[in-house]
Amino acid sequence: MIHHAVLTDAGRRRGENEDRVAADVGSGTFIVADGMGGLADAGTTAQMVVDELPVRLSDRVGELTGPDVVDLATAVAAELNEQVRRTARCGAGNTGAAAALLLVRAGRALAVHLGDSRIYLTRGGRLRRLTKDHALPAGQLTRFVGMNGVVRPGVSLHDLEAGDRMLLCTDGLTGGVDDYRVGALLATSSDVHVACRSLVDAARAGGSADDISMIAVEYGAREGWPSRG
Repeated sequence: MIHHAVLTDAGRRRGENEDRVAADVGSGTFIVADGMGGLADAGTTAQMVVDELPVRLSDRVGELTGPDVVDLATAVAAELNEQVRRTARCGAGNTGAAAALLLVRAGRALAVHLGDSRIYLTRGGRLRRLTKDHALPAGQLTRFVGMNGVVRPGVSLHDLEAGDRMLLCTDGLTGGVDDYRVGALLATSSDVHVACRSLVDAARAGGSADDISMIAVEYGAREGWPSRG
């Protein structure tokens, strides 16, 4: 059984929320995408990512076992990158989005990301970051959907246990909340909906002015049971 919560909160930097999110428990796919501010059609590009990447991965990837899973995920990301570049209204290289996707199947999770959107996992009160930012110290992204050249997403596989909570988020959250606080709120909130609201409030209190979007996922909760807090 999977419980999840989705929350997106427009920032104060731009008039449009350029984050996009999608969750489909039936296919086990959860994704956040962050259109790159200052580039053309950033919100449209982020929407293409959340529309296309989960479907393509779900169709191409079967069981989350075997050495071909990473190669398949990499190939799907590369195909989508070329589609974004090919269809960019202002020309290739003029739009882009960071993205983080989680595919959950049969007690395992596949994490795929490009850019500085992140995926966390908390278990037994301890937080693990499942992704490593593709960004320079000044914040410029070194990998993203729509980039020039060869795309190499971060791809990793993880075994899940009942009660695990996972968080996918854009950098509007992590720009205002450090990992310690993320872990504390994700692990101790009464349910994943409360966790999302508390995280947004903490990010705003921490000075984040960017769009904040997240999906919190609790794995292994039984129907009718309260989420672990």
